Amino acid sequence: MAKAKRSKSVKLFNGKNLNGWKLISSSKNIRNGWSAKNGILINDPVQPKGRHFRYGNLRTVDEFEDFNIKMEVKVGKGDNSGVYLRGIYEVQVSDSFGKGLDSHNMAAVYSRITPSESAEKPAGQWQTLDITLFDRYVTVILNGKTIIDNKPLLGCTGGALWSDESRPGPIYIQGDHTGIQYRNIILTPLTK
Repeated sequence: MAKAKRSKSVKLFNGKNLNGWKLISSSKNIRNGWSAKNGILINDPVQPKGRHFRYGNLRTVDEFEDFNIKMEVKVGKGDNSGVYLRGIYEVQVSDSFGKGLDSHNMAAVYSRITPSESAEKPAGQWQTLDITLFDRYVTVILNGKTIIDNKPLLGCTGGALWSDESRPGPIYIQGDHTGIQYRNIILTPLTK
């Protein structure tokens, strides 16, 4: 990682509205559960009794190649989301406190890389994610603990927007599963 040079950091979420973000699908059957309230990016996919609506995933308008992204996330009981790097590599965001190590738990690279230790907090608490993607290697720091240390990304994860691993892509956040909250989303581009 020593060869990476940092550029000026960008605040991806302004805390007031969804400027710089858009739903991935423009289908009329996909609902938008995303909003900005009191500095928090909130997904609230309400399912009325007896009906089921499909909700959309949210992505940045801008696309990125190599970067460090820091954010805070609040996961409710049973909640499930994910943060996609370049639109193709999912870092899992879920309520997995006390469930042990698994490639489907909090801060794992979904179905690809299992964290070295469990560092998640119980549901309902703010947690910090610090993720670096550089030259198709990933480092994940959860709540101050390095749980994935410069591991190679060997293929896209499920839900990827495309299969081309050589191109830049957006940050995208899953909103089609359950409610979730994010805040303080800061991205720092990295160059060689």
